[in-house]
Order: sequence, then C-alpha cells, then structure tokens
Amino acid sequence: MRVPGDWTVRQVAIAAVLLVLFVAVAAVVPVLIQPSDDAGTKAALPSPTPTATVSVSISPSPVASPVLSPTPSLTPSPKKTVSSFLVRPAVQPRPVTNPPNATYKEFPSECAPVRTTQKPPVAGLAPAGTGYDVFGSTGTTPAPPGRTPSGSTSCLNPGDRSTYWVPQLTQGGKAITPESFQMLYKAAVDDYTSVQPFPAGLRILTGGKGAVPSAAAESSVSWSCTGYDSPQLPSPGTCHDGDRLIGKIASPGCWDGRRLDAAGHRSHLTWPAAGACPASYPVAIPTMLVRVVYPIDVSRAVRVSGLAGDQYGFGAITGWQPKVLKALVKDCINAGEHCGDSGLPD
Repeated sequence: MRVPGDWTVRQVAIAAVLLVLFVAVAAVVPVLIQPSDDAGTKAALPSPTPTATVSVSISPSPVASPVLSPTPSLTPSPKKTVSSFLVRPAVQPRPVTNPPNATYKEFPSECAPVRTTQKPPVAGLAPAGTGYDVFGSTGTTPAPPGRTPSGSTSCLNPGDRSTYWVPQLTQGGKAITPESFQMLYKAAVDDYTSVQPFPAGLRILTGGKGAVPSAAAESSVSWSCTGYDSPQLPSPGTCHDGDRLIGKIASPGCWDGRRLDAAGHRSHLTWPAAGACPASYPVAIPTMLVRVVYPIDVSRAVRVSGLAGDQYGFGAITGWQPKVLKALVKDCINAGEHCGDSGLPD
C-alpha cells in the first residue's frame, strides 16, 4: 500500500486495521449469505401427508427339529454263501412205472489198489489212525464238487475215475493187500427204469462207525468163505485152506437230489422202502454193491483196522465221465440187462 507523505503514524495504524477488517469481512460474508442445501431441500419438498401407522406383527416360523438318521453300523453284513455241494437246479425224480421183471439190471466196475493211507478222502468211516486201502482215481486230492477228476484211474473201465476206500484188514498186526475190488452198480428199487446217473462228486459213506442200522438188504457187511456167511469175521480155522475171505456191502440207492454231501456225509442218501424211494429222497440212483476179496491165512484171526468186524464199510467219491455213466445206466440198468466189463449187455 502506498502511503501519502503527510500521514501520521496514527493514521497509518488506523488505515492498516481497517484494511485487515475489510479483508476479513470480505472473506466471511459470502459464506454467511450462501444458501443451505438442507434449507433449500426442505423448502422444495412438500410437507408429508400424515398417514396411519400399521403395525405388523410377524411371528417367527417354528423351526423343525432336525431328524437324525441312524448312524450306519460299521460291522459289515455277513455275506450269503452258497455251498459248492448244492446241486442247482435240484435233480428231479423220474416218473415211477411198472416195468417187466428183470433179474439183473446192473453193470460192473473193477479197480486195483492205488495206495494205502491213514488220511481218507472223506473222514467219518473209522476212527483217526485207521489204515485204508484206496482204489480208482490215482489223484490224491478230490476234484471240486460236480467235476470229474482229470487224472488216470486203476479201474478197468477208463471212464470210472471215482475214488473208493475201505478200512484195512490185518492178520498178526500186518495189513492184507486186497486181491480185487469189484463193484456192481445196480437198481435198488423195483422200477429200474426210474434209476438215473448221479453227478460227479457225490460223497458216499456206508457202514463204518457212524452207520445207522437199516433193515435194507446188504446195508451191512457180510463176510464169506467156503461154507461161511456172516456179519462177523470168521474165527481161525473156519475157512478152508486156499479160501479167499470176501467182504460184501452196498451203498444206499435213494438221493435227495440236492446235496452232493452233508454233515456226517450220510444224511443226503437213504435206502429204499418197499421197493421205492421215500418222498424226501425221491431220486433213484445206482446202488454200489462192493465185493472185496482178501487172501488170508485161514489159521489166524482177521481184524478190521480201527473197527469191529461187523462195522466194515466203504467210502466213495463218484467220478465217472458223464457220457460213459449215462450210457451204462441207460443200456444196462434201465434196460433190465446185465452188462460185462465192456459195458455191453451179455
């Protein structure tokens, strides 16, 4: 600011104060006179019309309690198993007819010994530790149920791969080697046309310690030599010099048609009654009439290993080739004929 030269100090101070006041007022006045946004807005908006207040009461929706699913058990359910000894579908019996009388209705099989053992193919014929003579299949392990053994056989008919065994006979503590082991497969029922082949793998025990007494013919052992025939072994001196001791026993001829084996190896088979199979064992199968020939010293006592003489029996696991057995049953048993070793009617 340019000051006139004739101003006093007092005048200069007053002028400075006035100048400061002027600047301050100039800065404040525009702010004071600026319109308020709120006031303008309020002036521009019409006054609201009063309305009735509606009170709405909202009740909370009931919350459903959660349904808890049962915790699954960690223990696995047992699996259903099907026995390999069950035949499915079950074999059905043939219709029973009234065929003409026939004398024989049978075919043979003869086998040489293949080994001796104290472990039979199927236990239950005699106590543990009993010695056995084994015939037929040369295999030492039975084929799976329902299958024919694939190995060789000691039987004259190569189609017979069955396994057969009998308790050993002894004299003076030494085992007697059988001279021959022969079987006649035959009808045990009156209607021989109703007999049908059994499947491979059928387990059979007859006689022995677990045998159930039966009135059926040949269901228990018979011992014979010249002039002697009894369930009991002959006493020393009973048989004649040069005689052979012959044991004969047969297997049941009626099957339930469902099981190749059962607990105890017997309850799936039974004997005919009044010439026919009972309703619970309706399937007629060939019965096996076993004939075992022993060379003996007639002056010495004979013993059965592990058993009394009248408890002698045999075991079998059938193993015929199906086509061979089917033809023999049809051409020999069902036809009422006796067939020789060749399988042809005599």
